[in-house]
Amino acid sequence: MSLVKSEDNKKWINTFSAICSIIVGYVLIQFLQQMGEWFDLEARVPHFLMISQGLGIVSGLITFIIITRNRNSSTHLNEVFAELVKVIWPKSDDVIKSTVVIIIGLSLMSGLFVGVDFTFQKLLELLY
Repeated sequence: MSLVKSEDNKKWINTFSAICSIIVGYVLIQFLQQMGEWFDLEARVPHFLMISQGLGIVSGLITFIIITRNRNSSTHLNEVFAELVKVIWPKSDDVIKSTVVIIIGLSLMSGLFVGVDFTFQKLLELLY
């Protein structure tokens, strides 16, 4: 059973574009804040906080507009969504069983490595 329906195409693509735009704006704001701390821009530039946040918001909006208006990105996102609709997600019981098997396997392997390491450590203590 797929979690994504094919009729939700535009909603998911717009949500993805909005999330990307928010990330771009946030990263730019954090970058400008860090640069402001390093070069003491808060003291030199009046209203530095407002300017950096404004630039972050504007860059996020520009990113959203570019993603939604660009034909290549729109086509690519539509193709990605069409493939995502085809995905069949595993049932929760299968995921739990697989997780338990992996945890048991990792525990056994780590125990084996600890045992081998302990054995070699004791052998080397006898030699030195």
